[in-house]
Amino acid sequence: MQRILPQSFTKVRATRALSTQASWQKRHLAWLTAAVFLPLSLMVTAYGVVEYGPREQVNVRQVTQQLATPTLISAQSDTPFWREEIIQTGDGLGKLFNKLSINDSQAWEFIRTDPAARVLYELSAGRLIRAQTTADGRLLQMSYLNKAGELIQLIRDGEQLRTQIAPAIAEKYTQQKSGTISSSFYGATDAIGLPDEIAQQLIEAFDQKIDFHNSLKAGDHFSVIYEVEKSGGEDLRTGRILAAQFTNNGQTHEVFWFAGAGIEGAYFDQNGETSGQSFLANPVKFSRISSGFSRRFHPVLFKWKSHKGVDYAAPTGTPVYSAADGIVSRVTQDGGYGKFIEIKHGDQYSTLYAHLSAFAKDLKAGQNIKKGDVIGAVGRTGRVTGPHLHYEFKVKGTQVDPLTLNLPNSKPLNATQLAQFKPHVLRTKQQLALLSKVELAKLD
Repeated sequence: MQRILPQSFTKVRATRALSTQASWQKRHLAWLTAAVFLPLSLMVTAYGVVEYGPREQVNVRQVTQQLATPTLISAQSDTPFWREEIIQTGDGLGKLFNKLSINDSQAWEFIRTDPAARVLYELSAGRLIRAQTTADGRLLQMSYLNKAGELIQLIRDGEQLRTQIAPAIAEKYTQQKSGTISSSFYGATDAIGLPDEIAQQLIEAFDQKIDFHNSLKAGDHFSVIYEVEKSGGEDLRTGRILAAQFTNNGQTHEVFWFAGAGIEGAYFDQNGETSGQSFLANPVKFSRISSGFSRRFHPVLFKWKSHKGVDYAAPTGTPVYSAADGIVSRVTQDGGYGKFIEIKHGDQYSTLYAHLSAFAKDLKAGQNIKKGDVIGAVGRTGRVTGPHLHYEFKVKGTQVDPLTLNLPNSKPLNATQLAQFKPHVLRTKQQLALLSKVELAKLD
């Protein structure tokens, strides 16, 4: 028999079942929550111990202590002092005594009266002079390196002074410089402190490639590697250009000095071809050609006369260079040429340099001479109206116009010499390329 439960009882059971299920769900959720938050609570507790735990009391006490002043050891009154000065234009010996803190009447009188010490009156601007003195200005030593490469020393021995002059010990170095033309070539060389002798060599090295009087323009740039001799850190004299690069009107030219088997030394391009002629285009740095190879009205004789040379206007004292390797045949003077030098270059050629103010020291007939060697100085001796160099070029004893003459070239390198030359050029070209990049970076 089917038992029929009251509807109200059914509802009560259903309600109880739902209540039981809800209660189980609440307990399950509570355990789940505890499982999740228990580690976190432990972590928080751990941090709480560190951060909020008890702290040790630190007592800070200020301490003041009196320190004794250290005893300073003063310099002894007889301790010597070294001083040095770069000689400026207009500096006389008296002014330099003041700059060097020399207060020594004995030294002043010694320089004035001692024949050897009197060379200290001939000081050159830009050079270094050094002096060692006592604290009260008594001179102990003085040294000066002149342009001739002589080291001049004033030395005190007890109560006496003596002069010592000897050739300076020179060391050879390599110098590298780059420049860019903005107004003129010599303006650019002056701006980078390139010696005049090197500037002249640069012209000679490229004289067959570049017209230095007419073709240079702003933006042209050059790099040069050259020799210099130094003594005590001071330039003594310049040597020759070892390599050079010149960019003119967008075209780059290079020359390399090379001396190898069977060749004493000359300039070549990167392929071993001669970079120029065996004769200089111009034997002097000049301002203008005052008279060419032609018939002219003589300014002193006042009559028409053939002019068998080229006159280069230049200030008195301007260096004159040998146009090529050769042997000096005459070093003399007469009424017309004044002081003049003649040099033979082999069997066919000779050159003559007239109206000089002076000859190079110890120059004499029979002496071997190299291309570019200084042989004298521009002057106005003989029949002249102003300072200039009269330059003659002779072929088999007959004067010819050197400005139109097709002068002989130096010999190119042979296969054996090229084998030595190529690695040398590769290394040097890398140096020139670096110099050129540095110069162009300055312009940017």
